[in-house]
Amino acid sequence: MVASLMAASAGAWAAAKTAVDAQTCMDDSCPYPSDLYKSDPVYTHDIESNLSAAGMTNLIGPSGKLAGPEGPLSPVQIEGKTWLKSMVCEAGNCGYHYFNFLYQPDSHQLLGYYFDGQGVWIGKPNNEEASILTDGEITTGPGEAGTAPVAAAPASAPASADAPPANTIWTFSNNGTTLWQACGGQNSTCVIVGNSKWYVAVLNRRSATGCAFGDFYVADRSSAAWHRYDTGTCSADAYIQQGSISHGQYSSVDILINGSLVKQFPIGYWSAQKSFSGGNRPSGSKTKQNNQH
Repeated sequence: MVASLMAASAGAWAAAKTAVDAQTCMDDSCPYPSDLYKSDPVYTHDIESNLSAAGMTNLIGPSGKLAGPEGPLSPVQIEGKTWLKSMVCEAGNCGYHYFNFLYQPDSHQLLGYYFDGQGVWIGKPNNEEASILTDGEITTGPGEAGTAPVAAAPASAPASADAPPANTIWTFSNNGTTLWQACGGQNSTCVIVGNSKWYVAVLNRRSATGCAFGDFYVADRSSAAWHRYDTGTCSADAYIQQGSISHGQYSSVDILINGSLVKQFPIGYWSAQKSFSGGNRPSGSKTKQNNQH
């Protein structure tokens, strides 16, 4: 729900020291939230004042509740403005307790999606901003309601725990078991941890096999099916980060322990491969151009 959630080793470029500088950062030059807390007092003041106004104190920062893995503040374009997108989460509980946020340095504005079993909006994101904050799973912002709770699972609640919300990944099946059923129905123990055009990565904190880390699923939109994948670990210290492969060209969902990569699921690359297969494959020079990397 997050780009690169672990602080990376020093890159070829020095990281931006202010949020304004971060608006033009690239790759390793993008700072992490904890870095800007130390180097940019304007950013720190904006984050704290916005969170305080929303009733969310002591959430992030050096002594905040979410002092675990974090993602770099990466620039994204929204309606002609450059925002910085990042996330922070709780150490050892990254898939179930996290804060995705957008920060606009020029207007000092903060928008966010806080998840701790239930989702809560920070600010009033519009539909595009809400989709960015939730990696496309929630596409409707809170509108005039302001800071308001939102469903952790799709909003169209089913009549029973065994009836998944229609037209969502939760209807996808694996040998007759829907993803909704595998995740516990209305009392879902799952959280989406990665999203691409064709594939959605899901972490179930309640493992069917007793794994302390949980069970990892990948839903395939093209076949309306989901599958359980081996993460290579059952350690309670394992956590998820959203990373990338091929110099940032494709997104991935990474499983780590103490900063060391255990397993990587390149769902962005899988999606790209599917987009160039079958009837989706472009012809001629377009195919050659899109396959150069």
